[in-house]
Amino acid sequence: MNIHFINEISLIIAILSTGVVYGTDVFFAFVVKKAVTKSDDSSIGDLIGWIHLIADKRMPPIGITSILSSVIFICFNGLTGTSGWLAFIAAVSLLVHLTIYLSFCKPINSEMSLAAKSGIKLPNIRVLQNKWDSVISVRAILLTAAMTSLLISIVIYP
Repeated sequence: MNIHFINEISLIIAILSTGVVYGTDVFFAFVVKKAVTKSDDSSIGDLIGWIHLIADKRMPPIGITSILSSVIFICFNGLTGTSGWLAFIAAVSLLVHLTIYLSFCKPINSEMSLAAKSGIKLPNIRVLQNKWDSVISVRAILLTAAMTSLLISIVIYP
């Protein structure tokens, strides 16, 4: 197996896995954030709590795959060419996105998920959701940077 093939496969995997996370966060930034403002508190707590519970179980392998496949490309390609630097920008964007998620969103997700699972109505659900919503646009922008970098990288890769 040659390095060119490994690089192409790692970029394809990075694009596909990043695309899943990108699509999810952009959907939340453009659609769910607005829908939540029109929903009553019990609906937010129940539906969004369950979404976070399921997403927090299913999304991590996809996000990890996007980061690792970007890093694999960098390891085999290096930072000598434009494709390598673009993959580096993608990896950094993904890592910053992950940091925001873990430090800011994950604790909110956990609280909302536990409440939904327990059938508890959180009195501060709107505050929690507004706090979560306050970073979704930043997360979507970071993922847009990652996707754009990866897509350009695969187009210009030799």
